[in-house]
Amino acid sequence: MSVASPKLDAWQALRRWRKFGDENPGAFGITERIKFAGVSALARVMLLVLGATTRQSAHGDEAIREDLLLGHTSALFVSWHNRLAGALTYHDLFGRRNMAYRLETIVSASRDGELLARMIRESGGGVIRGSSSREGVAALKQAMDRLRQGFNLFTVGDGPRGPRYEMKPGPILLAKMSGLPVYPFTWAGSRVAQLHRAWDQMMIPLPLSRVQYRFGPPLRVAPDAGPREIAAARRELEARLNELTRWADDNTRVAWQIPRPRPGEVLKRRPHQKINTRRV
Repeated sequence: MSVASPKLDAWQALRRWRKFGDENPGAFGITERIKFAGVSALARVMLLVLGATTRQSAHGDEAIREDLLLGHTSALFVSWHNRLAGALTYHDLFGRRNMAYRLETIVSASRDGELLARMIRESGGGVIRGSSSREGVAALKQAMDRLRQGFNLFTVGDGPRGPRYEMKPGPILLAKMSGLPVYPFTWAGSRVAQLHRAWDQMMIPLPLSRVQYRFGPPLRVAPDAGPREIAAARRELEARLNELTRWADDNTRVAWQIPRPRPGEVLKRRPHQKINTRRV
């Protein structure tokens, strides 16, 4: 009688987790499996291409990088949903160059969120499923466990559904419970594609473009902060991230609208937002 190798079993378990996470494989139909596999493969290729072909620079992350690489502390990172593609590229590159860097990303527990979750898992990252609208409490508990283990955490401030550029309380609660700083950050691109009909106006850097990352000062929340202090911290973090976003808008050039706007179509943007169309 043959006995299965423990190493083989562990490898099979890893492969299964990368594909399905904590879900039962039987919960996914054949159409979903094909869609998730295709989108995940395409997204991983996109991250590799962007990391290899874009010219990248960062401002304000010097102290963060030193602390993280030396293991002095963990950190929370927050960006807006529409800058997700560039944010993941930054962390993917940082993790590939520094093997000790461990990052968990909070991803919506919705079915659509599985597309992003699978891409992150298959790229070697960790995923926490949950959002402000679904399984939020469970996600906070799991995130705290990961932070205690020395992981870093990335999340989007306006959640999976918005409203756009309005900070959810999740990052503030994590900062309060963990005592860790939360860093707002964003990026600007010299040539980007924009999904202009999406609720968040998603932006994706294009190959051969220049991408500039900018980090704001860290925000800390006292462990004994009450409701008023938490609300004030949420507004402060939102203001800091929106200030970075104004800089990013001024230094971003939209080269490709997806889909192509119809004649006379009014694009959804913030009242003061004027996306740059000149070369930067």
